[in-house]
Amino acid sequence: MPPAARTLFILLAVENLATNYTSTAMNVALSALVRDLDTSLTGVQSAISLYALVIAALLITGSKLGARHGHRRIFILGGEVFVLGALISTLGPTLPFMLVGWSLLQGTGVALMLPATVSMLTAAFTGATRTKVLSTLGMIGGVGATAAPVVGGLITNYLSWRVSFLMEAVITLAVVLLMRRTAEPERSPARTPVQPFDVLGAVLSATGFGLLVVATLLAGRYGMLRARQDFEVFGLTLLRRGQLSPAILLAGIGLVVLAVFAVWERHLVRCGRDPLVRMSVLRNRTVRVGTETQVMQFLVPTGALFLVPVFLQTTLGFDALRSGITLFPVALGLMVAASAAARLVGRGRMTHRGAQMGAFLFMAAGCVAIALLFDPGEREVTAMGLALAPGLLLIGLGRGMATTVTDLIQSAPRPEEVSDVTGLSRTAGYLGGSFGTALAGAFMTTALVLAFEAGADESAVLSAGQKQLVTRTVEHQVQITAVTDEAVRAKLASRGVTGAAADELVRINARARGQALTVAALGMAVLALAGLLVARRLPRAGTRGPSPG
Repeated sequence: MPPAARTLFILLAVENLATNYTSTAMNVALSALVRDLDTSLTGVQSAISLYALVIAALLITGSKLGARHGHRRIFILGGEVFVLGALISTLGPTLPFMLVGWSLLQGTGVALMLPATVSMLTAAFTGATRTKVLSTLGMIGGVGATAAPVVGGLITNYLSWRVSFLMEAVITLAVVLLMRRTAEPERSPARTPVQPFDVLGAVLSATGFGLLVVATLLAGRYGMLRARQDFEVFGLTLLRRGQLSPAILLAGIGLVVLAVFAVWERHLVRCGRDPLVRMSVLRNRTVRVGTETQVMQFLVPTGALFLVPVFLQTTLGFDALRSGITLFPVALGLMVAASAAARLVGRGRMTHRGAQMGAFLFMAAGCVAIALLFDPGEREVTAMGLALAPGLLLIGLGRGMATTVTDLIQSAPRPEEVSDVTGLSRTAGYLGGSFGTALAGAFMTTALVLAFEAGADESAVLSAGQKQLVTRTVEHQVQITAVTDEAVRAKLASRGVTGAAADELVRINARARGQALTVAALGMAVLALAGLLVARRLPRAGTRGPSPG
């Protein structure tokens, strides 16, 4: 590996670690953020949601800007925006500062840096070396996201959540300065941007993908199919409880907007103009199926790894730090499998298709192991950790094998199509993660409600009146989620329910909580098998698609 290329990879890998840390570290600092910013949990969650929305909405635009103006230049610009946002978040005294600094500016910085990172590495390396480099990049990103709850929990507990943002700013600033000092003269982009930038395409893509992300975020609150409460916008009720869920409505509108976006992009190509993204790259079977595979490879582990911490915190009362430590087998499996898969694929001893299919088999086995091996009645920390470890390790192995999909997708298009493919594939992966969390939450919530109602109905302790009260309470509950035994008992006491009836309802809730995790984990296993069917459609060898017409 030439020294310049090695330096480039190290710098991009370090920044990839920092940005992936950013995406999950604040999830463990919610209570501290609420206290220090004098806001509500809803306000902090809105900042997290907006951060995700900005990234998903701007990834394709960021990729296009890199193709027109140079990926290194756009990466540096994104890094500067990211640093500014991190500093505002570090020093900001109130929630609006967090919304501007973290959600808007840091989200924009990530959307500019991420496509540029993949495109620069794709151009700098070839063959087996590129397979290893891109797989290692994926491994580092996965480790960063997995380790963030542990590191973020330590920093928040012993220092301040603000130190995390300051650390991100220092790391990114160092990377940007070194990129400037070590930068070689950047080659002119393959297509000189003599035509106007596709502003309408950027607006349509941002709106379409943004609506899909919003839909996934609303699914947990309102339900996947039917609305669990009235959906209001600026005081106007648009959908009433029991009608179509706003998640379905917004997702449908988002898909319509994306269809209009695709028609507009094809129109620009026919007119000889420069589109935001050439949809013709999807004619390439490797790109098309590889992108679909990437959606599923983000969806399944993200969903599964959302379920486990929820269960640990609501059953054993784990704090963020102990929950993060329990997830360590995922990081271990990811590091081992990513290195092995990259080496085997690079040497021709395993095909990309085989690696992707193996990834889904590991993920499915891991989800099944979680569903079958854990004991919802177990309260001993070590025993629970050991019970979950095999499943988490298998999921980590699957995530590690899945990192080779980036090399598969990036190696398929022609050089002038790389930025188009990068924007589409990165956006698809990000949407997959959003869908995974939404689906896992929907599986868990549905199973929890059904199990709780069934348990109450079958109870020999509860009276008929108490059973009816449970049914009415569940039907009118706005947001149903897994909660601890202590929280259930406190809620019951506030409503005057004590004694044997309270003990029975706590027992029913604990049982329903365990059943919900089992059902949700098995649901993610089914989705992993669906991903396996998608991966089977991959060509046995990568193919280049037709040039855009």
